[in-house]
Amino acid sequence: MKDQFYVEYKNLGLSVAYFRKRSGLTQQQVADKIDVSYETISRIENANTGITLDMLLALSGAIGVSLSNLFAHADL
Repeated sequence: MKDQFYVEYKNLGLSVAYFRKRSGLTQQQVADKIDVSYETISRIENANTGITLDMLLALSGAIGVSLSNLFAHADL
């Protein structure tokens, strides 16, 4: 992850966390749905790692939100 995009990753992570919690899901439940560790979900939500488009698509499906809503909530 490039430092120049840290704010964008942080906002995206906050958006993921918001919609995950709104869906009543834990990090572990989301991780199980997309076959990753809960640590991966935590790192995404806390902007400690980058995220691929494939992962974004899987994540948005798991938490039941469109990419457009995820990005809009993150102000991206």
